[in-house]
Amino acid sequence: MQVVHLHWNSARLAGTGIDELLVPCSNMEVVAHLEIAENGVRQLMRCDFRDGYGPEDLSNSEFLTFESTLPGDNGKSPVVVFNTHPLVLGSIEFTDVAVIPPYTFSENGISISVRGIPSGISRFLSMSREIMPPDSVRVVNEEDVEVGPLDLLGERQLEIVQAAVQWGYYDDPRGVSLRQMAERLDMARSTIGEHLHNAEATLMRWMVKQE
Repeated sequence: MQVVHLHWNSARLAGTGIDELLVPCSNMEVVAHLEIAENGVRQLMRCDFRDGYGPEDLSNSEFLTFESTLPGDNGKSPVVVFNTHPLVLGSIEFTDVAVIPPYTFSENGISISVRGIPSGISRFLSMSREIMPPDSVRVVNEEDVEVGPLDLLGERQLEIVQAAVQWGYYDDPRGVSLRQMAERLDMARSTIGEHLHNAEATLMRWMVKQE
């Protein structure tokens, strides 16, 4: 397995459609991929809105559609959006690579990390250079990367765990129930419960082994 880190400087974003996202926001963080569909990716984001702008203004972008606002803290409510940018659509075709949240859009540019098998990474880089050439690319073998607990989770497991944390499932009192998560993610409650249970078991085993 390999991990590739890609970065686009702010000047590179001009005319890509991503620069439109930074009109209402000074900073956007994609914290989870909630659903990967054939025509785009439903994402959970945290945004620092500029004065006079709000979540609905995200839909002014050609490639982003605002869907809903979720309960949050510190005045930064997470938003659910549907992203159809060409780079996102191109990424969907690769079943042997995964874009790893969180990643941030800001006036300093964008940095993302992608994990996958070497052949998939190579094809992903070729696609990226055709659609939106990055300013810098760094590829490392995964055995050279320090493995943390989240690296042990499958992509779908990680997405659901991130959503659960962001929505307050592990808060006391809970900010969201399994039923509410199932409605928001359009998944069976039993499926979400199974993903969370398996993820929790994996993380507990990792913690014990570290000790």
